[in-house]
Amino acid sequence: MEKEKIHLNKTKIVLQNKIKEEENRITSYKETIKKIMETFNDDLVHMDSAEVADLKNTMEKSQIDISYSQKSIAFKNRQLKRPYFGRIDFEENGTVGTYYIGLGHIQENEETLCYDWRAPISSVYYDDDVGEAYYEINNSKFYGQLLLKRQYKIENGELIYYIDTNETVNDDILQSVLSQNSSSHMKEIVATIQKEQNKLIRADEYRNFLVQGVAGSGKTSIALHRASYLLYKHRDDFKNSDIIILSPSNLFSSYISEVLPELGEENVLEMTFAHIAKLELEKPMETREEIVDRICKIKSQEIFDCVAYKSSFAYLKDLKEFLGDVFAKLFSPIDLIFKAYENIKQDSPFVITKEEIGKFYYETYGSLEVRDRIEYMAEYFSDRFNLNKKETLLVKDRLKTMLYKMFPITDIYKINELFLTRQGLVFDEMKEISYDDIAGLLIIKDYIFGLSQKYKTKYVIIDEMQDFSPAHFYLFNKMWDCSKIILGDVNQCIEKKLSENYIDELSNFLNAKYIYLKKSYRSTKQITEFCNKIIDLKDVIVMSREGDNVEIEKTPNTANAIKKIINSANDKFAHTAIICKSFEEANSLYEQLKKDINIHLVQGQDISIDEKVIITTASTSKGIEFDHVIIPFVTDENYRGTLGKNLLYVACSRALHKLNILYDGKISTLIDFKN
Repeated sequence: MEKEKIHLNKTKIVLQNKIKEEENRITSYKETIKKIMETFNDDLVHMDSAEVADLKNTMEKSQIDISYSQKSIAFKNRQLKRPYFGRIDFEENGTVGTYYIGLGHIQENEETLCYDWRAPISSVYYDDDVGEAYYEINNSKFYGQLLLKRQYKIENGELIYYIDTNETVNDDILQSVLSQNSSSHMKEIVATIQKEQNKLIRADEYRNFLVQGVAGSGKTSIALHRASYLLYKHRDDFKNSDIIILSPSNLFSSYISEVLPELGEENVLEMTFAHIAKLELEKPMETREEIVDRICKIKSQEIFDCVAYKSSFAYLKDLKEFLGDVFAKLFSPIDLIFKAYENIKQDSPFVITKEEIGKFYYETYGSLEVRDRIEYMAEYFSDRFNLNKKETLLVKDRLKTMLYKMFPITDIYKINELFLTRQGLVFDEMKEISYDDIAGLLIIKDYIFGLSQKYKTKYVIIDEMQDFSPAHFYLFNKMWDCSKIILGDVNQCIEKKLSENYIDELSNFLNAKYIYLKKSYRSTKQITEFCNKIIDLKDVIVMSREGDNVEIEKTPNTANAIKKIINSANDKFAHTAIICKSFEEANSLYEQLKKDINIHLVQGQDISIDEKVIITTASTSKGIEFDHVIIPFVTDENYRGTLGKNLLYVACSRALHKLNILYDGKISTLIDFKN
């Protein structure tokens, strides 16, 4: 123990010295800025523009350097609290090396006191038991003997204890971490990364991965730690702006926003599908939460079947065939006659015949999508005018407008209605675009005109894959021609039922390697087993973290029962969520509770769950976890069929430590396991 304390103290001293160095740099940068400001005040009238520009550049660089040093100090202060969490002794070619492993690299002169968790040697800590082991650098394997694996519990810079273990991550330490209360933000998990998670984090970056993981298997954490790993391994090639996370909601984006900074990286680009759609479509759009609410309220099998169809590969196939075999053939060429144009010297009108236009459209470029046919035709014909570059572009734009007029219809909304009518689908007139039509409309727009936004990136992370359809993934492949990791859980799909072979179809469609994560870490054993019974999920590996049994209570007054449950918890939980089926239900219950409980109503547009007690819906809470979950009105009338089962499973699987079920009529048969 004494040797370990000496190493820890030495490491802390090095970190403290490095923090002082950064603080001195900040002081120096501020002095530089102060002197520049004094120079501006005293000598500006005597300075030429080049001198002014040079001073401004120096000041801007100093401000950037200050920001960098401040972030470095913040990260090193985090390291001070827990400089490392593990150690391995690894014998290689007769030489034994001792490697401490933590959030980041710590070095003094030639001595490395701690290795970054992403370093090649650190993979031994996650992947191997004591005995023969290896690590990999640039596809070359380096073999040796893992002689010792040690795990530390360090809090606020003090060594509490350490454990020598033969296992990859000792169960006692994992249990300790999992037993902690949740936060309003997801946290890094570098100390408890499991072997199967580590392999995915460090996997080949040039391959697509489709990850199906049960609730609580750490899917999102894996994705974020993978982003951190890629930024570390390919620091010269990957910038933060080269990675995009497609997030299910702004609330979810806020929830995961602190993970990468905790790992010492800047946040990568994040966007939602709704954000992309708003940039491309000019009409107001229904949100995903709203369509779930609509389905819950109307309870129409016709709507459910329509949503299921639009979420299928059959819909994508039918839409593509409609565009290629029906819409594209509506093009009817006419002669284009240019009688005069500025700077064009011609004795007779310039004519492009309908025969020539038709030949180019249907034969020369006939295999292309409409947008490319029109683009190439306009470019080819505009070159005939022999104008300068600027004038040629103007003619090209004019030609494109004229060519598009040869279609009887180019309104993408009317085209979508035509397609749906041909498919025999009945659709309601809505003031806004139905959520399940958005992907189809974007495909139509892309096919005819092209999307207006360009998305250049090197790596894409798509979370909550079950919320997206094949039509969405078809779009994503066109928008981002790069490697992707797609993560989700088909069992947490709400508004549709996914067949057993859907994952195989999707992995083939995406040319992705399929990974199945079936070990759940989030909830107690009692909660996990309860959730699995709801959907009859049998192959889940449950962590043996014991907890309270799920409490199911019949009550004549739901609001009073909730107040009693929360008061009896006696501040035991950092975050409690009351998860309802719909926003109508949540709003009604919120009005009954807000006078007696400090409670916050969280809706789809919100970006924070900082409050201790919130009330929301299952569709809004997806991907987020809470210490304590209360689900009201779990009656047979309210929770039944596929939709009820999906909503109930999602809501229950949000709970970490405690789950309360309330009902005021006949209990839902979905959880009446005795029948």
